[in-house]
Amino acid sequence: MLVLLACTLALTAAAQRRKPHKLRATAVLELTTDPVGVITARVIPVTILDEGRFNDAGTYKATPQPMALDSGVVYEAQKAGQAVGYVTVGKATKQGSWIALGKWQPVSDTAKASPTPTPTVTTGDERPVLRRGGSSGGATQQNTSTSAPAPASTPASTGPTQPAATPSPTPTPSDSAIVDDPDRPVLRRRGDAKSEIENELPPAKPAPSPKPAGAVPSSKLPVPTPGTQTLVAVSDNEPGDPRSFQFVWKKGEQAEMEAKLKRLALAQLPKENAQYTEQSFSNVVIRSFDLDLSNDAVMVLTAEIPGSYLAPGSKTAPAKFVSRYITLIARVDFNGMPQRLAVSITDSSRLDVAPRLELIDAVDVDGDGLGELLFRQTSLYEKSYIVYGVGRSSVTKVFEGASQSLK
Repeated sequence: MLVLLACTLALTAAAQRRKPHKLRATAVLELTTDPVGVITARVIPVTILDEGRFNDAGTYKATPQPMALDSGVVYEAQKAGQAVGYVTVGKATKQGSWIALGKWQPVSDTAKASPTPTPTVTTGDERPVLRRGGSSGGATQQNTSTSAPAPASTPASTGPTQPAATPSPTPTPSDSAIVDDPDRPVLRRRGDAKSEIENELPPAKPAPSPKPAGAVPSSKLPVPTPGTQTLVAVSDNEPGDPRSFQFVWKKGEQAEMEAKLKRLALAQLPKENAQYTEQSFSNVVIRSFDLDLSNDAVMVLTAEIPGSYLAPGSKTAPAKFVSRYITLIARVDFNGMPQRLAVSITDSSRLDVAPRLELIDAVDVDGDGLGELLFRQTSLYEKSYIVYGVGRSSVTKVFEGASQSLK
């Protein structure tokens, strides 16, 4: 019976899997909210799928800047596969590596304002054009939506459209440099030139409206939550069928499975099993996903054991306690037990040879409908990104690169 169920789930996943898209960019989006509620969006290019290959988006077709950071390109920010907002790339700068500031728009603002999109002009060729994926009605909303400034227009529709014959807009200097290269794929831009960002400064807060005489100020003012939120973001030229990669546990099941996963993590440290317990972990983050439509949970644990052991010293450096870091990927089997697929263990004294892995999120990097896992690697001197595809009993490296110096 179990074998029949496994075969049925495998056939269902295969039937719902799509062909990979021709052109698809994946980035990391950092949303920083200051104490007064102004949001600054930083777009960090990671990888871009073009001509069937994954390329480093920070260096791919970097004339005059990487194709993934062309001014006006729209990315869809996601949480576990579901759209939470959109960011329009502004001015890109290179400070050791390429990044760009963007204009942030939560999904809630997109739903409120829905003017007719401005028609765009095509060049008549068949070059792929990246644009943001369609917004989903079931998309979740981030807490930053109440403090985000509304952009001048909403993202364009994802479906293929027949553009109207309108005069071509006067190209900006960055556009002219791109048009001069006939072999360069063009990423999707907003049709309204006014909506494009012309500088890298965050939008100014609007002046408060004067209060009428005798008005009583409200005692319940929205309080912004300062800090930085990290999301994945994708830009694509083909419509997709987005779905959530979040695994939904049955009532009372999640706590039990997370306890099992922590015990499995401790088992990866055989010499320390007698010394450490689950309470020894700190900064524990556990995420559970259904990546392949099989309804099997893929669990990812990242944790730290502070001051886990005393590293030997030398004549010039005294001995000191170091922290140990562990990242564990496991899949829950039919018996409800997490089985290890991959593990990364390092400590603060060995980051130069064994970087620390931190999960960013699950994301569909090739548009085939199945999810991969995006991690950030941090060593002593740089940080980079790595994408893993998760199989039934193993993980496969899909991409590694997009390095940024930490000096």
